[in-house]
Amino acid sequence: MSFKLEKRLSSGLSFVSGYTWSKSIDNASAIRNHNGDTLFPQNSYNLAAEKALSGFHIGHRLVNSMLYQLPFGRGKRWLDHGGAVNAVLGGWEFGTLFNVQTGFPVTVTSGIDRSNTGGGFDRPDTVSGQVAMLDRGVRNSDRWFNTNAFVLNQPGTFGNTGRNTLISPGIVQWDASLLKMIHFTESKGLQFRFEAFNAANHDNLAAPDTNRNSANFGRITGTRMNMRELQFGLKLIF
Repeated sequence: MSFKLEKRLSSGLSFVSGYTWSKSIDNASAIRNHNGDTLFPQNSYNLAAEKALSGFHIGHRLVNSMLYQLPFGRGKRWLDHGGAVNAVLGGWEFGTLFNVQTGFPVTVTSGIDRSNTGGGFDRPDTVSGQVAMLDRGVRNSDRWFNTNAFVLNQPGTFGNTGRNTLISPGIVQWDASLLKMIHFTESKGLQFRFEAFNAANHDNLAAPDTNRNSANFGRITGTRMNMRELQFGLKLIF
């Protein structure tokens, strides 16, 4: 299900907002690993046990973009003085792009061939009575989920933990830009661009370590994207 709202105002402001609520289920999402999804089934004779959220599943996604032509210069509301004043103050645009989405599903693995099948795609057992996902106010990069909810599967058996049962951290990203257009003629001009990616410098955490046999099990040791990046540019239009 998706919604879209688009509006353009005479003041030079335009914006587009879109929201998507979705759910995707499969028993294999790609021919190669995707976002920590498993490459092969735990038990090739029981594909039904692989049915779960897709590795690319995103439950909620909100996207907002806005572009505002600043009201300065020729034909604008303020400071329409002509000549050099218009050349300096006119032609400015400010834009933003704000994205928020929930995280991708990830699979807890044993990290060791406890089933003794030679596959190495074992999943652990889920401890009865334990809730794997921690509350939002409790989880952090040192403990993203309840590690006590999983124990290694018994030797010679497959674990009962399903595929893609945990959700990794979501993404919050705000990009901003400031543009200045200098016209030489009606069809030729020079555009100055200043752009900030991840302008709020939000630390979008990567997926947690889901290897039950790892010393970092349940921890997040990196980020999904770069920290704030600033970029200047000139663009010749002809």
